[in-house]
Amino acid sequence: MSDYRKRRDALMDSIDVDAFAVIHLEGLAADQPSMAYLTGYSGFGVLLLVHEEVLAPASMTDIDQARVDAPHLKWQVLDWNYAQSIADVVSAQGIPRLGLAARRISLVMVKDVEGLVDTEIVPFDDPVARLRQIKDEAEIACIREATRVTQETLKRLLAEVKVGMSERQIALRLEFLMQEMGAQSVAFDLIVASGTNSAHPHHRPDDTPLQPGELLLFDIGARVGNYCSDITRVVSVGTSSPRTKEIYDLVLRANLSGVEALVPGASGSSVEASARAVIEEGGYGKHYTHGLSHGVGLEVHELPFSSGPNTVDVYELGMVVTVEPAIYVPGLGGVRIEDTGVVTEDGPEVLSTFSKERLIEVG
Repeated sequence: MSDYRKRRDALMDSIDVDAFAVIHLEGLAADQPSMAYLTGYSGFGVLLLVHEEVLAPASMTDIDQARVDAPHLKWQVLDWNYAQSIADVVSAQGIPRLGLAARRISLVMVKDVEGLVDTEIVPFDDPVARLRQIKDEAEIACIREATRVTQETLKRLLAEVKVGMSERQIALRLEFLMQEMGAQSVAFDLIVASGTNSAHPHHRPDDTPLQPGELLLFDIGARVGNYCSDITRVVSVGTSSPRTKEIYDLVLRANLSGVEALVPGASGSSVEASARAVIEEGGYGKHYTHGLSHGVGLEVHELPFSSGPNTVDVYELGMVVTVEPAIYVPGLGGVRIEDTGVVTEDGPEVLSTFSKERLIEVG
């Protein structure tokens, strides 16, 4: 079980305020990750950290679940007038300076609370996200299991793929299989892209039918214990062409180069450069249009990020990150090979072990 008290203490030690509020309320603040990370509960509510005290009001509709998910906290009902309820708690505690995560909370909520309290509101970027970069063993275990579920789902799905199936049918089948195999939910809107659609990095599955000789790209992930997995694999529907094999092999080399560079102390820019150089030397540099890496955890895209030569993030022990080089050729299709790995003292532990050594032909 995760030590939520230790996490809350680490947060307060990292910021210079008298109290910090995590607010996750529909339409006003979307800070579910911080709520889950600091308490184990991911529903609507407010978490106010004051000195040694934790005040935890949850919405009336979610308070029973809060008491189940985080029984170590004394949950109280949050009044329907959210801003006033928060202001009352802050005022009762006599808090001089209150910290908020500016990246997570709406300006409307900030202004509402600010107008009701005689307290200095101190905006921070997202201090909990900074702490979440380093995963403990319990977190890594959840991501490992989410990855296993994702890979087993893809294995079963590929045995069912046939010419004429639509992207939408495949995406729905993947979601069903994930939950059948124990996933809490999908980790994000699954990407299933065939033919020329695979050249669009964030294509939304539609009614496009699979055609012989086309590429079929899967960017998929399951959620287990609130933690995400993220893996991308590309296959060929039937016999692949020499050019698609060439592109696939080039992306695979870039992927392996990026994974190998994933060591403690490496900068995001250097890891990205190691993968991007392979693609550029292969003559497809202009067709690689996004960054190489992002963190994976309670969110599928979280710190750290590696997006070009100006990336300042540095990889540290315990980070869980992706390596996902790609080539997108308009009119032909795209190849992206994405793995998720843990940064360890002995090099990366690659969690996504689904076959990638060659372009698999299915259907």
